[in-house]
Amino acid sequence: MHKKYFGIQQRDEQRWKQLNDECETLDARFKGQSEQKFMQSLLLAVIAELEREARYAETAGTATTTQP
Repeated sequence: MHKKYFGIQQRDEQRWKQLNDECETLDARFKGQSEQKFMQSLLLAVIAELEREARYAETAGTATTTQP
């Protein structure tokens, strides 16, 4: 997931929505299973990293393009 969304720009609402939808799908897939909390933690870590990278790219003026 990180590779797919690496370089996402802060203002790219469509890509952030796609990411959110994928996260919700994965969470639903593990709903009620012992792995659900672990999956949620992983997703939150990936999202936090993507947000950090997007903020840094925007402030540095070096935003990269996202992969299709």
